[in-house]
Amino acid sequence: MLQQLSIQNFALIDRVEIDFNNGLSVITGETGAGKSILLGALGLILGNRADHSVLKDHTKKCIIEGSFVLSNYALQKFFDDHNLDYAEESILRREINGNGKSRSFINDTPCTLEVLKKLGVQLIDIHSQQQTLQINDPSFQLKIIDALANHSDLLKEYKLSYMAYIKLKKEIQEFQINLAEAKQQEDYLNFQFDELQKLNLKAGENEELEQEQSRFANSEEILRNLSFGQTVLAEKEDNIIDQLAALKQVLAQSEKFDKDFAELLGRVKSSLIDLQDVASELESKTQLFEYDPERHQFVEERLGEIHRLQKKHLCPEADDLLEVKEKIEIELLNLTNSDGKLEQLEKELEKLEVNLKNQSDLLSSGRLSVLKDFQHQVEETLNQLGIPFARLVVNHEKHVDYTKSGIDSFEFLFSANKGIEPSVVSKTASGGETSRLMLAIKEILAQHLQLPTILFDEIDTGVSGEIAEKMGTILANMGKQRQVISITHLPQLAAKGAHHYFVYKDDANERSTTQLKKLTAEERVAELAKMLSGATTTEAAMNNARELLQE
Repeated sequence: MLQQLSIQNFALIDRVEIDFNNGLSVITGETGAGKSILLGALGLILGNRADHSVLKDHTKKCIIEGSFVLSNYALQKFFDDHNLDYAEESILRREINGNGKSRSFINDTPCTLEVLKKLGVQLIDIHSQQQTLQINDPSFQLKIIDALANHSDLLKEYKLSYMAYIKLKKEIQEFQINLAEAKQQEDYLNFQFDELQKLNLKAGENEELEQEQSRFANSEEILRNLSFGQTVLAEKEDNIIDQLAALKQVLAQSEKFDKDFAELLGRVKSSLIDLQDVASELESKTQLFEYDPERHQFVEERLGEIHRLQKKHLCPEADDLLEVKEKIEIELLNLTNSDGKLEQLEKELEKLEVNLKNQSDLLSSGRLSVLKDFQHQVEETLNQLGIPFARLVVNHEKHVDYTKSGIDSFEFLFSANKGIEPSVVSKTASGGETSRLMLAIKEILAQHLQLPTILFDEIDTGVSGEIAEKMGTILANMGKQRQVISITHLPQLAAKGAHHYFVYKDDANERSTTQLKKLTAEERVAELAKMLSGATTTEAAMNNARELLQE
């Protein structure tokens, strides 16, 4: 419930604070007094966009605050989800600077305009001419039917199932596309795999082959070096091993006389053993080393094939080809198993579709069950509102494919005149008839749902007299269950309000300002009399006003 509205520096308003109550509140005033300004200010704290043009004084901020009682709205989760402090009496605030920059707050916590708007629509339902036009929107018509069917939990479950269904369906489509592309490449993948399989590369093989290639390429020099080593160490006169053996004998003789030579003798003995081993190794290598032209050719061809495949697969190292082979093998294996995976996904989709069908059928059943009573109640209310031959027909069709709301679509067809077949509302109903049709729908919704505060902006357009009085009665009855605010020009409707607010323009100062006040009982009589008789208030008008208030 809207408890208080505070407006500062907005349009023609310097500062206004308005306290609201339960029941039906009516707002009246002359044309141009500023009733639409109040509506505009309220729209700002409900998330509407604004610019600096709304400021009365561009050197000051425009501040709009609305205090709401939230005890009946079940909004704790909303506040938790958006990291807001919940309070049963919460304040929505909007600030607009002279440069047009806007800031939004909920309970003094900054928030985005989007969050403010999401909360605002749950607090106040503004019934304006724009919303009246929504009656032609199929999605809005479906929302009405769903509200009457009272299956919000089922609808939430269906939407979750639908999202899962669409997600999996998209996944299958993408899988099929990728599979088709992969199938086209399957022959080439097999060729690549066979090529790598035939190569039969071993880890580290490339390095070994390159070393072997180097030996073959430098065989003459290697043999020459081996021969030189053997000669120097053991074959020529005064070779190193013989000289080192002689040194050993000399040191052995010296060691007998001086134990300090023992360490040197040990080192010489060790060196002699090492060099003898080296000489033996050189001899063995010389005997084993034999140039093999066939082997040389094999190594060259083997390395050429490895390097070719390296270049083909963009592998910096030869061993990277092993990873390429493994990757191709996995791709081929996946292709082999892909049909089975596709079948599995399609089975999962079938299960989801069965569940989706069951849920959509339940939704359809619930929707269809309320249509007859809905049509009857609308026609009955419109009869009271001066459209005795009103007919509302709700056409129902089923979609071939599932949608985010089920498989149903509805279309409201309306006729206000006898003998005229119902047709699309926008084609058959006048502005006044459309407004009354929307009012009838709102009244029915109010009986079934815990609606937020409803604000009717000149719902009485195109009506007068007795019809206006009946319209006022409907609004007053709605006000017994929730807060209803109505901006009106008709005294018959205004008289039905439990509270009466008067908007007027004060021209006393240099600039006109819009003011608002709650009328006392006597002020209210005077205002209604003025609405009845015009500028000159007669005693008859005053008496008529009192009678209206007593009805």
